[in-house]
Amino acid sequence: MKFSRAWLNDYVDLSDLSDDHLGVRLTEIGHAVESVEKHGSDTVFDLEITTNRVDAMSHLGMARELAAALGRETIGALASPPAGAPSIAGASSPPTIRIDAPEMCARYTALVIRNIAVKPSSPEVAQRLEAVGLRPINNIVDITNYVMLALGHPLHAFDLDRINGNTIIARRGKPGESMKTLDGEMRKIDADTVVITDAQRPVGLGGIMGGFESEITQSTRNVLLECAWFDPPTIRRTARRLGMKTDASYRFERRADPNDTLAVITEAARMIVESGGGNAEAPIDVVAAEVKPKTIRLRAARLHQASAGVVGAGYALDLFRRLGFNAEQVHDGLLVTVPTYRGDIFEEMDLIEEVLRFFGLNNVPAELPRVTTGDVRREAADVAEDAIRDVLVGCGLSEAINYSFIRPEWNALVSDEEPIAITNALSEAIAAMRLSLIPGLLETVAFNRSYGTRDGALFEVGRTYHKNGGSVRERHRIAIVLYGSIGTFWGDPKRPVDFFDVKGIVEQIAAKMHADVTFAASDQRWLRKGKRAVAWHGDREIASLGFLSAEVLQTFGIKGDVAVAEIDIEAIIAASNTEWKMAPVARFPGVPMILALTHGRDLEYQRIIDTIRSFEVPHLHEVGLRDRFVPEGTDDIIKTTLGMWYQAFDRSLTQDEVAGFQQNLASRLAAALPVKLL
Repeated sequence: MKFSRAWLNDYVDLSDLSDDHLGVRLTEIGHAVESVEKHGSDTVFDLEITTNRVDAMSHLGMARELAAALGRETIGALASPPAGAPSIAGASSPPTIRIDAPEMCARYTALVIRNIAVKPSSPEVAQRLEAVGLRPINNIVDITNYVMLALGHPLHAFDLDRINGNTIIARRGKPGESMKTLDGEMRKIDADTVVITDAQRPVGLGGIMGGFESEITQSTRNVLLECAWFDPPTIRRTARRLGMKTDASYRFERRADPNDTLAVITEAARMIVESGGGNAEAPIDVVAAEVKPKTIRLRAARLHQASAGVVGAGYALDLFRRLGFNAEQVHDGLLVTVPTYRGDIFEEMDLIEEVLRFFGLNNVPAELPRVTTGDVRREAADVAEDAIRDVLVGCGLSEAINYSFIRPEWNALVSDEEPIAITNALSEAIAAMRLSLIPGLLETVAFNRSYGTRDGALFEVGRTYHKNGGSVRERHRIAIVLYGSIGTFWGDPKRPVDFFDVKGIVEQIAAKMHADVTFAASDQRWLRKGKRAVAWHGDREIASLGFLSAEVLQTFGIKGDVAVAEIDIEAIIAASNTEWKMAPVARFPGVPMILALTHGRDLEYQRIIDTIRSFEVPHLHEVGLRDRFVPEGTDDIIKTTLGMWYQAFDRSLTQDEVAGFQQNLASRLAAALPVKLL
C-alpha cells in the first residue's frame, strides 16, 4: 500500500527525518518498504502491510505506528462526536435507517448533506489521491476515498434524491435479486449477500460496491453518506463469489474498526461542506450489535522472560499509551485495554509481540532453548508405516505426498461416508477432508501422464478423516497405484500392469507385518467388476485392491488401466502375529511339484488355496500360483496351474513319496471342488 509522507506528516511530525531514515524505521517495526518514489515535492512509500493489520492500512494508522516508534505523539487524531445530536434547524425529514440482518451488518451510520455542488476536488486532495494511485473523479467521491485512506474506514455516497422512500435498509439478499453496480456490471444476489436497499430495490452491495442507479453525478444536490461495519466472513464470501476485489472489500474482509464510524463520517462531511458547500445534518447512528474493547493482563514476569530480561513494564506502559491503548499498572504488571481498531490483538502473547516489535527483536539477547530428552517411544503406527515404506520402495514404487483436502465429489467416488467439510474453504478443490488416499494419488497420476510419463508406480502414506459421532477420527492408511507398463529390470521387455502385481505387493506387506490374510471377491463400486478383491484377516478388512472402474478413471481424465490398493495400517497391526517362531534352516533339499486344473469362473482362487491347506498334506510348505489362463469372450473355463513345495527337516524326501502326497492331494481336491485335473 502506498503512503504519502506529506499526508503522514498531518498526524505525526516527521520534519526532522530523512526519507532513508524513515524507510529504515518503518522496516524495523515490521512494515517493509517495497519501493520509494517521488511525486512532485512529496515522497511516496510503498509498504508491505500484513493482512491482519487493517489498522495500519491508513495514514492515521501508520502515523500511530511511527509515533510509537519515534517516541512522539500523534496530532490531529479525531474524537467521535456525541451520538444523537439534533439536526440543524430547518432540515428536512431525516431518512429512515434500518438493519434487518444484524449478523451481517452490526452498525450503520448515515449522514445527509443537502444543497451541495458537485465539482472537481481541491488541488491538495487531487494531488494526494494521485500520489497513492487513485484517479480523482469529483469532490464527493474523492473525499470518500480520501477519508478512507486517511482514517482507514471505507465510506460510500448515495444520491439521496434517487433513494426511494427516504429509507435505507441493510438486509440479506433474496434469491433471484440482481443489481447493476458502479462498474456497469449486473450482479446476482443470494441470501449470503448483505445488500443495502431503499424502499423498493437494492442500491448497493454492502462492503463491496455501490449501485449504478444511485451514484453521484453532476446533477446531484443532496447526498447520503454511509459508514457501516460489515461482518468480515460475509464480505469475503460475497467478494469471492462475485469475483470482485475493491479497496472497501479488502478492508472489510480484514475487520475494519466497528467503533470509528461517527468520527469518520463526520470528518468526511466536514470536508465535503468545505469543498462543495451545503448543509450537513446530524449523523444517524444505528447500532445492532455493540463491540467493546478487550482488556488483557500483561504480566511483568512473562514479559521479562520473553525478552530475556531486557524489557521492563515501564517501557511497555509508555509504548501502549503512544499506540493509543489505555494501559495502567497493576501489582503484577499491566492491565491493557486494546482499542477496537486493533483487531489483531487477542491475548497476552500478542501484547508481548507488540512490545518486542518496537523494542527490536535484534536487541533481545539470543539464547539457545533448553532441550531435555527422555524415553521416547514411537507409536506402533509410525513404526509400521516406516516398515511398509521400506517394502514399497523395495518393490520399485516412489512415494508421493498430497494434500489432506480434496474436492467433495472425489470422496463420493470411493466412499459412501459423509465427509468432513472445510469451513470457509479457499476453493472448491480443497473443500472437504479426504476419506481415502486414492483420489490424491489419481490426481498425481493424471498430472504425470499429462507431462508424458506413461508408466508409473506410486504410493502414499497418510491419514484419512472420518466423522465419529460429534468428533473426528483419523485413520492411518497406505495407498498404491500402478499404471502403464512395468518390467523387473531396465533391459527386460515391458508388460502391462496386472492385478497380481498389486496383489503381490499387498502380500509382501502382509508378510513383512507377519499378518495372515486371505483374499475374497469385492463388490466395491469404484473398482472394476471381476478385477477387484478385499484382503481379510478373520472378519476384519485389511485392504481393498483391484483395477479402477471406468467412472473413476473418466473423472480424473485418465486413459488406460490403473491398479490400486489401499491398506488400513491399524487393521494390519491388529492382525500381526506378535509371537513369532523361528525355524531352523532346512538341511535337506525340497521337491517342487505342479498341479494343473480347469474350473469355472465362479470358483475363486482363494477357495482353491484354502481347501488345499485344509487337507494338511504332510511336508507341504508352500502353495502358490504358477500360471492362470482366463479366456476372452464368454468361455467359462479357466486354467489354473499351482506350484507346490514339499520339504522335510529330518531327511530327503523321495520322488515316490512326494508323488504319493501329490496324487492324494489331487484326488481329494477333485472330490471337494468342481475342478478337472489335467
